[in-house]
Amino acid sequence: MRRLAAILALAAALLPACAQGERPEGIVERWLVALNQGSAGRPERYASDELSEGVLPGWDELEPGQLDVIEVGSAARDTNDLGATVGFRVERLDGTVVERTARVERLDGSPRWRIEGLEPPGAAPPLPSRGGPAIGAAGLAWWLGAIGLALGLVLAAFATMGLARRAPDAT
Repeated sequence: MRRLAAILALAAALLPACAQGERPEGIVERWLVALNQGSAGRPERYASDELSEGVLPGWDELEPGQLDVIEVGSAARDTNDLGATVGFRVERLDGTVVERTARVERLDGSPRWRIEGLEPPGAAPPLPSRGGPAIGAAGLAWWLGAIGLALGLVLAAFATMGLARRAPDAT
């Protein structure tokens, strides 16, 4: 029973490490995906209706799937970490391409990001299709660290199973 309690306590202590804070790039991507779902997507959670209309006019009356391509670049954060610019490019089904930079801010210093404005392209790092970095690009050190951590967890699981096998039967 003690081992189970210890394992549960360890799991409870490690769970917050799995949580990630919101990223400005993620907010822009979720906004565009919600916009692509029409009124069911609720893009107003991320940006005003006026900004949404600037990207996909009449979005609330259109069928879902009006955006053929959605590309979001990396964010350029302000030094105070209360704002960022994120480049994006969408291609509508009619062939129209919209390329802009979203101004994403943390209002009143809250942890939640919101898209507050759209600017011409070029105010943010280049999009991946234009030679910019991929959003989730991790370096070799991160990959090696993840592999090392995975191997460590496997070894810890084997050790735990070995200890459980050696425990005397309670019957």
